[in-house]
Amino acid sequence: MKENSTKPLSLRLSPSVRKTVKKLSDESGVIQSQLFDLILRAGCTAIEKNGNKFQMPLKFELLD
Repeated sequence: MKENSTKPLSLRLSPSVRKTVKKLSDESGVIQSQLFDLILRAGCTAIEKNGNKFQMPLKFELLD
């Protein structure tokens, strides 16, 4: 299997998260699955930068 291939995943998400991602998708033209992937990758990066310690709330920074 290719390293970059993806596999389906079933997640339960709050209605507010779904609404926000749908709005972002509609406004940006980026499909929702790609947005979820970007958001999850940002969360993983935040955890890794914190020495792999999961600390709530996660803090994200938007860069240009």
